[in-house]
Amino acid sequence: MLPLLLVYIAEYTINQSVTPTLLFPLPSTPFKHYRAFYPTYNAIYQTGVFVSRSSTPFLRIHNLYLPSWLQCANLALLVLQALLDYIPSVYIVFAIIFWEGLLGGAVYVNTFAEISERVEKSEREFSLGAVTVSDSAGICVAGLLGMGVETALCGWQVRHGKSWCREV
Repeated sequence: MLPLLLVYIAEYTINQSVTPTLLFPLPSTPFKHYRAFYPTYNAIYQTGVFVSRSSTPFLRIHNLYLPSWLQCANLALLVLQALLDYIPSVYIVFAIIFWEGLLGGAVYVNTFAEISERVEKSEREFSLGAVTVSDSAGICVAGLLGMGVETALCGWQVRHGKSWCREV
């Protein structure tokens, strides 16, 4: 349950509060408006989730802590980008967001696959139901964190001369 909780906290903190601040100068992007970044990030993320949730017939992950910690690293990487603006291109952020979707979807689908394979049939239904608390709790925690994180990141950017997050 812990890997799923961790991955969802990191993933939804990225999606709800960090990506709205991952903005670049418009001339260096494929966009005409700052409001186009967020839905594009979301579409890329969902594509990654779709690919990884469809992958269990081809690729199984048994150590679910590794992708969960990698997702936490993604969160740190993208928070640092929002603060320090060190990634030179939005296309690199697109790749990171796709990777985020792959990791989140992989932990989700492989958690349920592990339960289906390793938990005895008499305990399986309860286990499947109990583990869903992890994703819901992770989303809830991320939502609560996000209320402060996005405000803080945008405020930091504005104080450092980058007010694009106010123009969305």
